[in-house]
Amino acid sequence: HEAKLEEAEKAADESERGMKVIENRAMKDEEKMELQEIQLKEAKHIAEEADRKYEEVARKLVIIEGDLERTEERAELSESKCSELEEELKTVTNNLKSLEAQAEKYSQKEDKYEEEIKVLTDKLKEAETRAEFAERSVAKLEKTIDDLEDELYAQKLKYKAISEELDHALNDMTSI
Repeated sequence: HEAKLEEAEKAADESERGMKVIENRAMKDEEKMELQEIQLKEAKHIAEEADRKYEEVARKLVIIEGDLERTEERAELSESKCSELEEELKTVTNNLKSLEAQAEKYSQKEDKYEEEIKVLTDKLKEAETRAEFAERSVAKLEKTIDDLEDELYAQKLKYKAISEELDHALNDMTSI
């Protein structure tokens, strides 16, 4: 009987040790799972932030593309007006040359044409200034678009990295 009792006590001790090992392992697994849940929450938060930034950049890009389109239209209009005024100026200049040949007879008319040339030249200068301004605006907007596209690309890369990190965290959790 004593031997059986001793054997039973030994078995009970081993069983208790085994239980403690299993309890410790379960506790460690639980801690690991809690940590992974925290990491998952952080990763989700980062992903949401990246999504928000991505959408913001995409919105800005749409607005700037619209601005660029309108500015390009204005520049084209200015350039077209500039060409018209240059043609008009050539015509007036040619008229002036023929008038100068008859300068003595048409002195009063000449003064009138010179005034017309001055007005047209002023209009031409104004149109050229507007066209130059429009061209500068287009260049600025194109640079802004390039910068935004670079930022968009960087955000996409961040988003991809975060998605991969999320996948790993989910895989780790499911393999527990």
